Amino acid sequence: MATRGFLIRFIDIGLIVLFGFLMISDIDALSRVDLAGARQDVAEPSEVAEDDERGFVAVEILPDGRFILSDPRDDETPVVGAATIETLTAELAARQRVHADAGAETVVLIQPDPASAVQLTVDVMDVCDRLGLVKSLRMDIEVAPPPEAG
Repeated sequence: MATRGFLIRFIDIGLIVLFGFLMISDIDALSRVDLAGARQDVAEPSEVAEDDERGFVAVEILPDGRFILSDPRDDETPVVGAATIETLTAELAARQRVHADAGAETVVLIQPDPASAVQLTVDVMDVCDRLGLVKSLRMDIEVAPPPEAG
């Protein structure tokens, strides 16, 4: 009977310590991601009104780790490739300056390929956070049907 009481007290002390650490820890969301379907005004480049003053940059993440930057509303803006995060950062900063000179906010539409590494998507989101850019994540996710029981 004495071991049962000791075990209950041990669990009680463990929970008190756990809740104590939770209360003093700094739990904060470091990055906010606006999903493509969450807001109508950033959902799809084709749904963006022509009179929308914001500048859009689509960043496509390829399976081989490269990035393709384009303007989804302007076919005349050249498509630019970036092989590294540093090059991507420089290109996004340049586009941000162009949009800022025109008095527009820059919105980055992140479009990862399903076969690309998830870390690359996180890296692009980190670049957007460092530059102070609004971002929207657009993922094409296909859910496979469950296997048939046989």
